[in-house]
Amino acid sequence: MYPTILKHTCIVPFIFNLCAMAYALPDLVRAETWICSRTGQPDLYTDRSVPGCKQLGEAKTYSPLEISPVPHSPQPAIPLPPISSIANPPLQLQGRKSSPFSEVSLPLPLLSVGQDKAGSITGAWTGFVAHLTVGYKADGKGPEILGDSNLLPASIRSFHTAVAVAAKAVGYDPRYLSVRILVPARLDGPSVGGIFAVGIAAALLGDPIRQDVCMSGTIEPDAEIQAVGRLVDKMSACRDLRKTTMIVPDALDNSHLNFTGAERSIQVIEVHTFAEAYSAATGQILRQVPIN
Repeated sequence: MYPTILKHTCIVPFIFNLCAMAYALPDLVRAETWICSRTGQPDLYTDRSVPGCKQLGEAKTYSPLEISPVPHSPQPAIPLPPISSIANPPLQLQGRKSSPFSEVSLPLPLLSVGQDKAGSITGAWTGFVAHLTVGYKADGKGPEILGDSNLLPASIRSFHTAVAVAAKAVGYDPRYLSVRILVPARLDGPSVGGIFAVGIAAALLGDPIRQDVCMSGTIEPDAEIQAVGRLVDKMSACRDLRKTTMIVPDALDNSHLNFTGAERSIQVIEVHTFAEAYSAATGQILRQVPIN
């Protein structure tokens, strides 16, 4: 539709030259992540353009993919880079609870989307299922954080933050945690941090995540769920996963999402804190791990 509009509006010669350039541009997709420096605070990673922030990564090409909710076979877990190797890591605060518990595994629906493609008003979206496993690390030398090669730098940082925030929220000492994530497709950007944290806390508290829920939002060290971009496209990924409820940050004007959600039979729930996100995703109150 957009190229057609350009074609019919390129009447003035110098405008025509601009339009010709638009046709000649290669299909590009911008990196999904911007990094924002904050005085006295950890860097903010976001997947929307914000004044004063710089883009992480270079433009790259992509080919449209056929979307399927069925995940590919995950790769074996490998140790992720230690958190000290990532700039401004979140604090690993000790909790009050470190009693042994049985390993818990659960699926996590993840939403991913490419950025604007030249000459197009929408990007490619993908919905897939990751597999999260949370276990007890008896030697107390954790947290042991494992992943696979599909988890790229910004998502690795977000995963580390999710472990720290979830453990602190439920009062469990992260030194006694082993957390593993297997992702069936390449994943970069911070927008999955919120669902990572929800999954870790749910495993520790024994609460199932609602089967009708998907989520997009960053997790910050102060336990806030912060804004992300391209939520309409991510809603398409949510629909592809056959979910009917989408949890989003309330940091943006999301009024348009309610109309889009109504068209796609998806309820939109806005949250600001990790506790709100947890309640929306599980139907349970975020609480401390009970003492045996």
